[in-house]
Amino acid sequence: MQFDLCVKTLDVGCGDRPTGDVNLDLFYYGRGKNYVIGEAHHLPFGNRVFEKVYCSNALEHFANPLAFFKEARRVSNGWLQCIYPTDSMIKKKTVHNLLNLRWSAAFHWKAKVTGQRKINYGGHKWQLNDNEVRALLKRAGFNQIVFRRRSFPGIRTDRDSKKWGWKAILNRYLPRWQLETEFIAS
Repeated sequence: MQFDLCVKTLDVGCGDRPTGDVNLDLFYYGRGKNYVIGEAHHLPFGNRVFEKVYCSNALEHFANPLAFFKEARRVSNGWLQCIYPTDSMIKKKTVHNLLNLRWSAAFHWKAKVTGQRKINYGGHKWQLNDNEVRALLKRAGFNQIVFRRRSFPGIRTDRDSKKWGWKAILNRYLPRWQLETEFIAS
């Protein structure tokens, strides 16, 4: 797909909630316009077609983050915004699974807490810390990188507040873990 004009945003790994002017994922989920099926390591666009590349909660699923960063730099005017889970998300998911009585999912913890870089947890292939992400971004040609921490409350509750029960009480007393990291690179 070729674009004559510079389009604003490419959303890579958009899933079923596309937010970009052009949206790319491995599968089509039946929502959104300007949907392109493709993979992040080989973006099917020309050079400098987009003002910005956006990627939310997909980086941890990519087999090669460096290849994605290089492709994002190539197809954009040098702006990349990315949101990805932190190490503490793994601990939080374990607690969440325990509290929701999902024992088998909760006890797949060995690779999660030993610090291994490669994991397979919910389809996540990588658990990168900020220094590793910064090094990969520099190798891809990004010089200005700003990180920001994002945190959310503890345990997911139902929409019906009458069913919250013990989850609401635990949410009040559990720590608010840092769930995600966001960076903007240029």
